[in-house]
Amino acid sequence: MSSSSSSDRLAPVVERFSAIVDDRLSAIIDGEEQFPGLHEGMRYALGLDLEDKAARGKRLRPVLCMATCEALGGDPAKALGFACAIELMHNFALVHDDIEDGDTVRRDRPCVHIRYGLAHGINIGDYLLCKVLSTLLDDGEELGDLVRLRLLRLMSETLDHTHIGQCLDIGARDNRAFTHEDYLRLVREKTGHYLAAPMIGGAIVAGADQHVLTTLEEFGHYTGPLFQITDDTLDLTAGKGRGGRIGSDIREGKRSFLVAETTSRATEADRAALYAILEKPREETTDGDVAAAIALFEKWGAVESAREACSDLLEKALRSIRTLPAPLEGLLACFARSLTERRR
Repeated sequence: MSSSSSSDRLAPVVERFSAIVDDRLSAIIDGEEQFPGLHEGMRYALGLDLEDKAARGKRLRPVLCMATCEALGGDPAKALGFACAIELMHNFALVHDDIEDGDTVRRDRPCVHIRYGLAHGINIGDYLLCKVLSTLLDDGEELGDLVRLRLLRLMSETLDHTHIGQCLDIGARDNRAFTHEDYLRLVREKTGHYLAAPMIGGAIVAGADQHVLTTLEEFGHYTGPLFQITDDTLDLTAGKGRGGRIGSDIREGKRSFLVAETTSRATEADRAALYAILEKPREETTDGDVAAAIALFEKWGAVESAREACSDLLEKALRSIRTLPAPLEGLLACFARSLTERRR
């Protein structure tokens, strides 16, 4: 058996499809009349201004879309429109999410709203959403109107779930009774549907049957929380591409898996201490506060519980795809395992 990681085995697939996606995204932007503060801002948001392709973002979702289509025997080129639309949607959400969360760094450089100002930042995010819709309408004419309508409906449903999840995320920040059930609902709405959609879109283009589509949705319900819990723990070490600064979620007051786990176990005094840190304004939260919160996570076993939860979710995700065609099962198993190998 090969000793290479799942991430290493996925790398050639990511490299091949991400290059195609980047070329198409550039063509979408370059094909329009250029307006200062808008098209440059879109390139910046998408990382297309960077020579280093690895710094542009993972292009995880569009790669999953095209690779799923190919694994099912479809033509991945026909899935390119939906793949690009989902990447535009992803970056629209990131631009607005950074504004809502008060973040200043994204992918180790200033967020869009810091680089271009708040007004332009909002408008750039909005225009990325406009490009989602026009890309879905303009690309893939050879698919036929019925398939294009199905893809448009899938995108509409995904946007709906994602914004419900964002609402739950924002509303949770003042919640002192946040539970595991609250957390799982939040991440399935905000991340699970959002992660399943590109795979489902690729499968629709390939002409897959309902069993495959339902299985991919179930797979997303496991890999969404797996992705997010891993993300929560990365915030304690690698800083998630935010200038190497750890504890961004703590400074934001985010109700993460670690918070839900700690407050379900801790003494009243330790719960109160943790919530006092989380409820501080971001600019008043010190490195000492972050260290104290992390110490509470470790004291009450939340970090270890996160590892156990990820292991359980991975097992369920792998079990859910056993009836899929072998090429797709192999691809998705590799993807699911790669989520646990993330370092940023």
